[in-house]
Amino acid sequence: MVVAKLSLGVMRLMTEQVRRATRLLEIERLLRKRVRGWSARELADELGYSQRTIQRDIAALESELNVPLMLEGRRYRLMPDTGPLAPVRFTLQEARALYLATRLFLRHADERDPDGVSALDKLANALPEPIARQVGVTVRQLRQRPAQKKGHEILCRITEAWARSQTVAIRYRSAQDPSGRHTDLDPYVLEPSATGAATYVIGFSHAHDTVRTFKIERITHAEVTGVPFVPPDTSVIAERLAHSWGVVFGDDKFDVVVEFSASAAPRVCETNWHPSQRLTPLPGGAIRMELQLPSLLEFVPWIRSWGPDAVAISPPELVSEVACSLNAAARAYDNRSCFAGRRAEGGD
Repeated sequence: MVVAKLSLGVMRLMTEQVRRATRLLEIERLLRKRVRGWSARELADELGYSQRTIQRDIAALESELNVPLMLEGRRYRLMPDTGPLAPVRFTLQEARALYLATRLFLRHADERDPDGVSALDKLANALPEPIARQVGVTVRQLRQRPAQKKGHEILCRITEAWARSQTVAIRYRSAQDPSGRHTDLDPYVLEPSATGAATYVIGFSHAHDTVRTFKIERITHAEVTGVPFVPPDTSVIAERLAHSWGVVFGDDKFDVVVEFSASAAPRVCETNWHPSQRLTPLPGGAIRMELQLPSLLEFVPWIRSWGPDAVAISPPELVSEVACSLNAAARAYDNRSCFAGRRAEGGD
């Protein structure tokens, strides 16, 4: 009887310890997710425990697990550059998803990113074989990319300002102003481009007095000012990005119609290209795509990539841009073809 009671007591103690450990991990995860921090009351409501329990857990995070916390007003925050509390373990299917993400990362990277290499090295240690071996292959391929020290330093400074919600002073070289222009920027979002091996920072530009998108590779200088800003709800930006074709978004709305040939139709139907797309079968096996975009800038190259298998129907701006660029390309090939023909015939 005594042994049974002791066993029951040990089991209860172990159960409570597991709950406490799980709670500590969850508190640390929540603190890491929200830059502006949490109050003890908010954490208690989120996790379903009493405020007193949460306060004891916060004290344990600091005293027992050495998690560096900051208390600002009544809100707890993790100090910048704080590492994770515990290693992460993945299921086989989660590992597969991460492996595919690493392959996309490799395709996106045209330069060596030492931080990316280090992160993937660590990731490989947490993945099951043979997926870990394949991630190792990705790491070796990334190490072979050319190194751009200055570009990496700029990216690191932008990242630091973004993570700490601090303004960064940048000089930006645009297509319209190759000499560069200075602005103070409050970075809200970092976003990779699906094409072009480019990374963009979206934030409030003080010089433009509005939210703008800047290509990281065109930033020639960046300096973290240490001046804090209050980040907005970035879900609005995420929603606008979701409805753009890439990373460029605006306030315009273009009703786009493109018709694809019968040979291209199966490929078009295999992919969900955009959340607003509607596909309509046409006679002979062709297909019509209709969608709404806030900008045509990144859509035009995509249409051109289909060559004669895609015909822009509307809006007029899209039809004109695609037609003019393809006609110019055809003239360039005609000239090259004529020149090659003359050379073959022994002409000048």
